[in-house]
Amino acid sequence: MNLEFVKNKVTQSGLKFTHQRMVIYNALYNAEEHPTAELVFDQIKLANPTVSLGTVYKTLDSFVQAGIIQKFMDQNGLMRFDAIVEAHSHLYCMESHEIRDYRNVELEKLLNEFIQSHPIAGFQVDEISVVFKGFKKPEIFN
Repeated sequence: MNLEFVKNKVTQSGLKFTHQRMVIYNALYNAEEHPTAELVFDQIKLANPTVSLGTVYKTLDSFVQAGIIQKFMDQNGLMRFDAIVEAHSHLYCMESHEIRDYRNVELEKLLNEFIQSHPIAGFQVDEISVVFKGFKKPEIFN
């Protein structure tokens, strides 16, 4: 990801491109897990001491309103943010509480086909997201 990508993402959503928005979006986009506002702030504060936690909260909320990120509550009631707005699934580690993206085209196709052939009475499904709960396996070093 480069500066032009971030600038286009922010401006195409109708927001003004600022240094703070660039830094915050970049931190979120590059996060492996789905961080809280506090984690985003912790990641950027050393290199950007003039950006406050309040600015991070307001900026993330404006990104959600503009539709360029998603916001959701995790198992512990913490608000998490995700730079991927397309439908996708997640892996949730019940020990570390990490949340990672999981994309599998075959699974998404299967779920969509299932919903189309088994409609839910009185409900229109617009998006399917699955959360796989479990534990990360210890890393094996060769």
